Amino acid sequence: MMPTMMGAAPTQMAAPEKQPRSSTRHLGEWMRRASFRGRFFTFTNRFLVLKSRIVCALKETLQKEVIETGHTDMIHDAQWDYYGRRLATCSSDGTTRIFDITGGERKMEAEIRGHDGPVWQVAWAHPRFGNLIATCGFDHKVILWKEASKGTWQKVYEFAEHKASINAVAFGPFEYGLCFASASSDGFVSICTQQKDGSWQESRIVDQEGGGETTHAVGANSVSWAPSANPGGLWNTQKGEAPVRKLVTGGCDNLVKIWKFNEGTNSWVPDGKPLERHTDWVRSVAWAPSIGLASSTIASCGQDKRVVLWTRDDTDNEWHPVELSQFAAPVWSVSWSLTGNILGVASGNDEVTLWKEELDGSWKNITEIMDSGVSAVS
Repeated sequence: MMPTMMGAAPTQMAAPEKQPRSSTRHLGEWMRRASFRGRFFTFTNRFLVLKSRIVCALKETLQKEVIETGHTDMIHDAQWDYYGRRLATCSSDGTTRIFDITGGERKMEAEIRGHDGPVWQVAWAHPRFGNLIATCGFDHKVILWKEASKGTWQKVYEFAEHKASINAVAFGPFEYGLCFASASSDGFVSICTQQKDGSWQESRIVDQEGGGETTHAVGANSVSWAPSANPGGLWNTQKGEAPVRKLVTGGCDNLVKIWKFNEGTNSWVPDGKPLERHTDWVRSVAWAPSIGLASSTIASCGQDKRVVLWTRDDTDNEWHPVELSQFAAPVWSVSWSLTGNILGVASGNDEVTLWKEELDGSWKNITEIMDSGVSAVS
């Protein structure tokens, strides 16, 4: 059964009365979620967010600022829009909230309701598609919301083909058109792509080469798209051609898997063997943005308290792993800076650390971000 376009009337989102605090977190000049069931961190231009109140740390001064979100339960994700002017949060209270964070005020613009249960993750589409977000939750649904007018968001599409909780949703690069991937506890990762006539095409990734019947055995926890630029394209014009579409996924089988789209069969197939290094569930994966350098990098983290950096040169088919120093708690999420040279890591002891690669290929912890504040690491 294929999902259909929704024609529901716009839902007015009125600002609610002030509610008790719950819990969240977020930071600056980087963009992506870092969490699992309430433990997350996101990176964007100026802020870090911790605990629902959102704690914002100005990177330049290391000063702390708190945003009261009004959520009545645990916050699971917070994401900035493309311009860093608006913040979307989602919570176990079943709502997604949009905040205007420009100027001196942190004003809530809208409260969006549509999920029957906790909302695990939220993502912004590229602005060429308008003000559009995707949310996913425990109710097995991905919902796309578009802003019809200031403070009013309309449901424009609902994907409900998964049979279990949807743990992650990610929009693809805008060069591929409007498309998104979702990772579910039913073991599947699904890809939904809008066609020229406005309809949607849905495909499901199945690891047939690995002998499996799903994308990941037991469950899929995370998905991230490869950049829409070939490694080495900065100086090699031949590599400036359109790249093969690729994804990286992480799951409860302790594996990181890379997939590529086969135009001939119109299906997603494995791009090499699964990456094996983790000894427990992989909680998050993140493909580093590309600025045209001759290598690709993927970060993965897991319940085993490990963060692994996987790197492949454009002349090499093998992914080479480098582990960061082992963490004191399970690691919930990893997130790259916009230029791909700084990695944000969120762990289960309510800390975010920022890591930067040294000239010798090692990775150094440069900043620690906690509920109590932000500190530089010498």
